[in-house]
Amino acid sequence: MPRPFADLWLMPHRPFLLAAAAWAAVAILWWQWGAALGLAPPVLGTAAMWHAHEMLAGMGGAAAAGYLLTALASWTGRPAPSGRVLKLLVGCWLLQRLAMAAPDSVPPALALLPGAGFFGLLSAVLAIGILRAGAWQRLGLAAVIALLGAGDALLILAALEGWARPDPALLVRAGVMLFALLIAVIGGRIIPAFTDNWLRQTGAAARCRSTPIADRLGPALIAAAAGLMLAEAGVAAGAALVAAGLVQGWRLAGWRGWKIRANPLLLMLHAGFAWLPAGLVLTGLARLLPLRLAEVDMLHALTMGAMGGMILAVAARAAARRAGGTLVAGRLLAAAALLLWLAVWLRLAAGPWPGAAAVLNGAAALAWLGGWAAFLVAFLPTACGPVRRPVFSGTRG
Repeated sequence: MPRPFADLWLMPHRPFLLAAAAWAAVAILWWQWGAALGLAPPVLGTAAMWHAHEMLAGMGGAAAAGYLLTALASWTGRPAPSGRVLKLLVGCWLLQRLAMAAPDSVPPALALLPGAGFFGLLSAVLAIGILRAGAWQRLGLAAVIALLGAGDALLILAALEGWARPDPALLVRAGVMLFALLIAVIGGRIIPAFTDNWLRQTGAAARCRSTPIADRLGPALIAAAAGLMLAEAGVAAGAALVAAGLVQGWRLAGWRGWKIRANPLLLMLHAGFAWLPAGLVLTGLARLLPLRLAEVDMLHALTMGAMGGMILAVAARAAARRAGGTLVAGRLLAAAALLLWLAVWLRLAAGPWPGAAAVLNGAAALAWLGGWAAFLVAFLPTACGPVRRPVFSGTRG
């Protein structure tokens, strides 16, 4: 077996972050320009539903697996899943991408099984590892993955069977909110920790401000907003979304973002997380003011901005060059972040300017593709050779 291929399976972040980044580019390329390239349009009930599903279950699912399975080792003090278990998880993820390439042409059971296997096995591996280590406070993350798996199966079935209830579009929004919950919880832990670590290394007196009330209230409001969205409580859901966004903004304000401008990797984390409060508020306002804002446009602040931005920011730490006890971002990673931020702004601008929507959406897709291509070039060398630990932190030991 060639050594680079064997090295890929040493840690979960390697195959899964590669898969997430590659699919983020390929799925958008297929969605935006597949017909021009002579490819059959991908459809899950509708083309738009396929696009939403593949960004959530495809890109988002792979990124969540890569981070959570790698972090599991530091939470439990045990080796991260590797070898056969890791290959089985990646295989299930790949089979779902294959099934979703033409879901209408296979029996519903075959369309459902790969995704159920992926999310079910992922949540089981996380739960078993957490329970064995007695790290009970992390068990909620395994529960969120299980919910994502259940929602994914229900979404596929609803889209294929043409159900009106539950509405597949509502299930997509619930999936977006579950990822928002993951970002709120995980980002709320790692961003202050990494920021404080860098501030100590640079001798700064400032530290991130603790916001225990917001830390508890924020996830609860996101969960409440998701429930209200599923219940089709338009105004109440909008109010809950705005409140959730304001609380996440409160948390972010305490993390001393203005002190880390000289550290591009930390800036990427803060900027990526900033799309969470912005996206929650914008999506909420779209529900409260439907004649002025379109929810389908505002949701991209959460998907492209918060999800895409945080995935890139966390993955960039695994790809960054190490200098002593710190991580250093190169030009490729900086370019990747700038292109992704540009893509989000271009996509959001398509809402207020519908006459230019086609041009703006195309430009956003090109910027998105360029960003993930730059990341892949930077990340590929780190997918080979010995694993550098800790994977996502520059702290030694």
